[in-house]
Amino acid sequence: MTGAPIEPACSERRALFCVCFASGIVLTTTPAPAQEAAPATPWADAVLNPFWTGSLMSNETLFFEKMPGKRYADAELLFVPTRIVSVTSADGATVFEQGRDYLWKKNSNILTLTANSRIPVRTWAELHPPKGSPGTLGEAVGGKTTLFFDPTGAVLHTMQVAVTYDHDQTWKGYVPPPEEKEIPRSIAKLRAREKVNLVIFGDSISVGAGASGMFHAPPNQPAYVGLLEEGLRARFAADLTIKNISEGGQDTTWGVKMAPKVADENPDLVLIAFGMNDVGRAIPAAAYAQNIQNMIDIIRQKRPDTEFLLVTTMIGNAEWAQLTSPLFMEYRDALTRMTGPGIAIADVTSVWADVLKSKKFLDFTGNGLNHPNDFGYRIYAQVILQAMQ
Repeated sequence: MTGAPIEPACSERRALFCVCFASGIVLTTTPAPAQEAAPATPWADAVLNPFWTGSLMSNETLFFEKMPGKRYADAELLFVPTRIVSVTSADGATVFEQGRDYLWKKNSNILTLTANSRIPVRTWAELHPPKGSPGTLGEAVGGKTTLFFDPTGAVLHTMQVAVTYDHDQTWKGYVPPPEEKEIPRSIAKLRAREKVNLVIFGDSISVGAGASGMFHAPPNQPAYVGLLEEGLRARFAADLTIKNISEGGQDTTWGVKMAPKVADENPDLVLIAFGMNDVGRAIPAAAYAQNIQNMIDIIRQKRPDTEFLLVTTMIGNAEWAQLTSPLFMEYRDALTRMTGPGIAIADVTSVWADVLKSKKFLDFTGNGLNHPNDFGYRIYAQVILQAMQ
């Protein structure tokens, strides 16, 4: 395996769940724009046109893993291309060539590496090192190996490629609905270009761990919070303030303790985005949902008109024994039951699960365990923006 993985910034003794962007609380205020139509940015375009619409897929990421018994590595796209526009390194610096680096057959969604391909490839054994190997974290299912782990995403980013292609297929998976009926005040204020205070409240995924912009590598894409801001400004030209009160390694128990701080920000809308660390700690769905409800109640004691958008979590690596996988769906179902006047849902879990029917987890993770990469963060932003229209 070329390039030694970066050592975790957090110790395994801290129960693995800071995996692994445990900064302090992030508190960011963004200035309000002038009350003119905001120009669309490349990031705004990418998230305001979700992958389940249209016929152009931009920069879908792939990871090539050579499985035992296979001669060449391959990877699967979400759709069957009618034309491949480009295949590049994830940073865009290297353009890979069909025939030289990869093979693609018409009417297939599979890319196969050539014998002398320049595209990075890792073997199954390299991605499942023996216990005690440096640069690993977490025990694989079965208990015999660990898993490759990249706490910042900087190394994993160099292993993934980005594919842009045309297709003529309709997305058959889950499509999140608009949620205006549940959060009408916030949407009305955005449309009227009135001042809106938006608070993000979550874990390391909300901090942005795994996005290229967080480790200053091209294309320097923001994580979902930054993408959401650009999308909302482009859509509404909103007088928007976003404050991100999130911390890596935290779960809903911490969220209840921090809820008074969220209330102090006088939010119009709060995005509550916990779940990954709750799953890792095997917090039962009923306790998870009660913690979320307690957060809402505490915030509404001070700010009764606050509305909430509950963001369900991505699904972590199913090969990581630490994750109790059924809880992902149980949490989604629990949050769905909580929706109603003033409480909406942005169901990332359902979209993620359907993407995983075609793609492997390493195609769109930022750390190999429980963080998104740039493509994964675009899915987050697309789902949230779909709800906020």
